[in-house]
Amino acid sequence: MKLTFLFLLLLVSSSALFAQNKTVTGKVRDASGNMAIPGATVMIRGTNIGTTTDNAGQFKLVVPFNTTQVEVSFLNYKTQLVPVSALPLEVNLIRDVKGLDEVIVVGYGTQKKRDITGAISTIGAKDVGGRQTVQISEALQGSVPGVSVTRNNGAPGASSNILIRGVTTLNNNSPLIIVDGVPVSNIDNVNPNDVENISVLKDGASAAIYGSRAAAGVVLVTTKRGKKGQSSLDYTYEYGIQKATALPSYVGIQDYMRYFNEQLANDGTAPLYATPFINSYLDSNRVNPDKFPNTDWQQAVMKASAPRSRHDLVFTAGTDKLKTKASFGYQKAGALYDNYNFTRYQFRVNNDLEISSKLTGSLDVAYRRTDQDIPTYNPITDIRIYPAYYDDRYDDGRYAPGKDGFNPLAQVREGGFKKSKQNQFTGRMSLALKPLAGLEIMAMVAPTFDMDKTKIFSKQIKFTDKADPSRVINQNQASTTLEEQRAENFQINGQLLATYTKTFHQAHQLDLLAGYEENYGSYEYLTASRDGFALTDFPYLSAGSLLLRNNGSDAYQYALHSTFGRLRYGYQNKYSIQGTLRYDQSSRFAKAYRGAVFPTVSGAWTISEEKFMKGISWLNFLKIRGSWAKAGNERLQDINGNPSYYPYQASIPFTTALFYQNGNVLPLNGGNQQVYAVNDITWETTRSVDVGFDGTLLDNRLSVSADYFNKQTYNILLQLDIPNYLGFDNPFQNAGVLNAKGWELELGWRDHIGKLQYSVAANISDTRTRIVDLKGTQFLGDQANIEGGEFNEWFGYKSGGLFQTADELANYPKISTNTKVGDVKYLDVNNDKQITPLGDKVLLGGSMPRYLYGGNIRLDYSNFDFGIVIQGVGKKLSRMPGDIIQPFAQAFGNFPKELAGNFWSANNSTEQNLAVKYPRLSRNSVGNNYLLSDLYLVNGAYFRVKNITLGYTLKVPSIQKIGMKSCRFYVAANDLFSLHHFPKYWDPELGSNTYPIVQTFMIGATARF
Repeated sequence: MKLTFLFLLLLVSSSALFAQNKTVTGKVRDASGNMAIPGATVMIRGTNIGTTTDNAGQFKLVVPFNTTQVEVSFLNYKTQLVPVSALPLEVNLIRDVKGLDEVIVVGYGTQKKRDITGAISTIGAKDVGGRQTVQISEALQGSVPGVSVTRNNGAPGASSNILIRGVTTLNNNSPLIIVDGVPVSNIDNVNPNDVENISVLKDGASAAIYGSRAAAGVVLVTTKRGKKGQSSLDYTYEYGIQKATALPSYVGIQDYMRYFNEQLANDGTAPLYATPFINSYLDSNRVNPDKFPNTDWQQAVMKASAPRSRHDLVFTAGTDKLKTKASFGYQKAGALYDNYNFTRYQFRVNNDLEISSKLTGSLDVAYRRTDQDIPTYNPITDIRIYPAYYDDRYDDGRYAPGKDGFNPLAQVREGGFKKSKQNQFTGRMSLALKPLAGLEIMAMVAPTFDMDKTKIFSKQIKFTDKADPSRVINQNQASTTLEEQRAENFQINGQLLATYTKTFHQAHQLDLLAGYEENYGSYEYLTASRDGFALTDFPYLSAGSLLLRNNGSDAYQYALHSTFGRLRYGYQNKYSIQGTLRYDQSSRFAKAYRGAVFPTVSGAWTISEEKFMKGISWLNFLKIRGSWAKAGNERLQDINGNPSYYPYQASIPFTTALFYQNGNVLPLNGGNQQVYAVNDITWETTRSVDVGFDGTLLDNRLSVSADYFNKQTYNILLQLDIPNYLGFDNPFQNAGVLNAKGWELELGWRDHIGKLQYSVAANISDTRTRIVDLKGTQFLGDQANIEGGEFNEWFGYKSGGLFQTADELANYPKISTNTKVGDVKYLDVNNDKQITPLGDKVLLGGSMPRYLYGGNIRLDYSNFDFGIVIQGVGKKLSRMPGDIIQPFAQAFGNFPKELAGNFWSANNSTEQNLAVKYPRLSRNSVGNNYLLSDLYLVNGAYFRVKNITLGYTLKVPSIQKIGMKSCRFYVAANDLFSLHHFPKYWDPELGSNTYPIVQTFMIGATARF
């Protein structure tokens, strides 16, 4: 409430006094002057003061007395600034070849869309901010063809995983993220409402100018900046409710007992629960709930909904000499269980200065503070496993001991906390000199400081006897513990760029870029802990025992020096050819192997500019393009999947060992080299080819873009075998080869029906990644990487259903002597009369998503706006998680509803057993029945409505009199519903034992002053 009051106070204090107005009238027609244009927008630039033309193309607009010009725009026409002189105004709009003169952000600069020779997709501020998400990564889902955005949970503050055109390595596949020209670690560090546009560099020709970091693609984020003549203050408030899209469902306690007895009987054990006890259990529970618990653990621990709120305050001002845009964002989200909160503060100021006619500068400052307060314990797994007969609370309110002294409800509420505070300060300063026409020299420096701290206080909980509250019968852990963590990270980026642009004889266009860049980073981490806290409400290290303490640390540094250039030549807007070259030197490799060169070449032919195409009236623009490129990957990983900063060096990890000496136990430090170091380790290199076309048709209403690509990565790091007598783990060596190929298609339609303006866009893409060469090595598990197979392809047995009769069981190979009738029947693939992993496990199909698609519809009528966004996956093979299909997890766990009536049982008829999908209930056979096989793979394709938004913008004299230019109200919903092949109580994106995917219902308002 205090924060809301502060925002309102700022708004009231910024209201301007009412000024004298005047009325502007006029008519809007097309270029010929013969056709009136209804629905055209007439407004004062940089404000929300405006109106639309009526069916006759006429308008009337009340404006401040000092207004000198108005902006007139309409779909598929060029926007015009019209002086307010003789009234009524006569405005003739000219058709626009949509977007061809639009400036696109590319690596280290900008280019007009018509001049682009690579595969670049862009999305604007409306596409990002209009999705009503607090994370940019989620707003990208379904927005860009060829970009896969996946998530496996919806926890507050959770990020999504981004892949561009599939997998390029067995190491780090995340794209490089650049914000305003500066590399950053996470795209979600930027407030979505600060984003002006995002460019995704998908092919090698557009991305490889970033060299050793570009193999997985590049995402360029440009933040909003002030504009000349613009002055405004915008405040947005949004409140939302989050609910789980789906939660696993389990049978009631009486069915659980019956099924548990059946499992025992199948394994030759006497039943645990007597039939009268089962039949009377619910009646007994009503009489004595502590002796006969019936706990729904999901309901006990999780809440039905959680709140989410957002405040954004944006100030914009611009003069001839100084243009400023400042924003402050505040987001807070609760969780679906107690003591879990996510809070983020984001502050950004972008300044552009004109020092002289030849010298300009910019100074940007940003600060982000993230507070995350969560329990030390994640309850999701246990609340799905725990059956109902474990009690959560006594009837007097005390916590019951749960299972053997572990109670998920008590652990969440009383078991302590993990508080993380992350602070990031970034700066960016640049100077640009234009000594000659067409020549610009720019120098930039951008430091980033991260200062993070975490406090993990894990508290002991004591459980007392039901009858005697003074008697402790269980405890969750031996003692209360505290761990403190501190981390500091410093990065600095420096760039010196020179660009030259010149047009000769109105036909030859020349663009040159030369640049030098340095990146340096350092990181330090410190941790300390103590046990034995006598006071469980005093979370400070000094209160812990001196005898039970520990500490640790880590540190690293890295650097990257780069020289690069780009040359583009164009002729008569018909033909373009572009080449780039980059030379990188990375500290991650030995001195003799640090340098690498990354070249590209690309070209485009604008066929629609040829004379022989001019007579085709329905074709407005058509460009064919192609590219070849070589990019690299220096972001290597160690044996544990962590970033590796010194892979060529022999490292010696230190550990503490306990020695018994003279009757005393002494701790001594020692270390040894574990991994054999290979000195000549070097870059992974990706070579790629891309061909595509861009076109607009039917008076620029229809746009289409398509691409085909093929990229192959060489020198992938693999752990190749060395002789055991050397005494080292297998070292990493440059050896592997991986191939990814695919296609993309993007369509858009923009038009109007009277005053109704509408647009429809859709995209679809597919990428398939295959393993070409692993030098004879194999990575086998439930997902395998095998030469000739797909990346992370499912690897398991083929199922022949279930054994139905004793004869069938006796006459077919079995995986185990424990196999009985009702168990899974695995096929003898190699016909050797036995079922073995080596002989019968096969590749079952790819686990990566295929045929990614997305789309949106937008409608604007008068002051109303409406938008809907969809997204989905057309093909994916997913594994049914254990939360759905495996009963009695850990030998006591819950019984999923998916299994009820759908497993083999001696109590079924023959026909019923032939119709069921899942094996009999047996603890003895659980290790055999739940091995990965095609029995547990499901069609993971899905369709989801990502966002629906309905808005209304209020523009009436009554609010303008108090200084408010406009006020927009909106309602929205994210992740509203989905269609999929999983049980209805499961979400197709959800991972096993993870926080639920959530749907969010929001209401908000934006006031502009």
